[in-house]
Amino acid sequence: MKKAFTLIELLVVIAIIAILAAILFPVFAQAKAAAKKTADLSNTKQIGTAVQIYLSDSDDTYPSAYYYVNNLNSSGGYAHWSGVLQPYVKNLEMFVSPIDPLAGMAPTNFVGDNRGKGVPAGQTSQNPVQDNQAPRLSYVGNAALLPRKRRDIDPANVVSATAVDGVSQTILVGPLTSIPACINDTSVASGVAFKSHRPANAFLRPNLTPFVGENAADLAADASYYAVTVAQASAALSSCSANSAAGKPHIVYASPYRFGGTDQKPAEGGANYTFADSSARYLALPATLNVQNFRWGKANYGAGGKTVLDQATGLPVN
Repeated sequence: MKKAFTLIELLVVIAIIAILAAILFPVFAQAKAAAKKTADLSNTKQIGTAVQIYLSDSDDTYPSAYYYVNNLNSSGGYAHWSGVLQPYVKNLEMFVSPIDPLAGMAPTNFVGDNRGKGVPAGQTSQNPVQDNQAPRLSYVGNAALLPRKRRDIDPANVVSATAVDGVSQTILVGPLTSIPACINDTSVASGVAFKSHRPANAFLRPNLTPFVGENAADLAADASYYAVTVAQASAALSSCSANSAAGKPHIVYASPYRFGGTDQKPAEGGANYTFADSSARYLALPATLNVQNFRWGKANYGAGGKTVLDQATGLPVN
């Protein structure tokens, strides 16, 4: 006579399997997240290495964040820093974070299937041209080092690597937002163009309005800049997703919670950043904005090297 499992025995086995699954699934999820974090860090390190090779060929001068191909306006497309670096990189996949829910934004301007890489849902091209940019992008430049030098007449200027104070502590490239509303601003575009070419910054003008970086009158009038505070950054990041980036500091163009953290608890997560010396490391948002070790630049190098001040004391950041 064959012996079968009793109902009690089957229920016990099922219960044990359920308990093991409840224990192991979070472990597997954590391991997967850790692997993505490591892959993302590798991407940021490779970007830093590519920049160093570029510097050796460019008289130690960083590229601008982007410029107009026709030296006039966006109708001819943009040449973006990721496009400028492409001769120095082995593949374009390094510009896409494995944890980016959009799998990278497409360029602001693209044609057809965007060089075979497709586009995020809802994104359309601003102009029927292909930007010189990585076809999918998860990383954003720091305007202090990669300024908005769109055309020859713009007052912003490219930055010499020798002018940067504390290259190992100054962010060059960070995580690009995956929320289109947080990078779109007041400029009008045809269709639904995600303005992925724009650089981020963590500065405010002396009147506490956002630093944009391309208005000659503003740059002439501003003697210095203020560092964005954690509270200001958190509030802006919280509100831009429901509205737009208009009127908000351009820290919202970044994604400082790529690996956890929230506007209410910004220190409980962070993101990977490439630094001006080509190193890469993980930091929480408050660590990047700490005025005792301000990572977004002790000076706004692309805007004449003007000093960045602590809002609370009026003294230069360290």
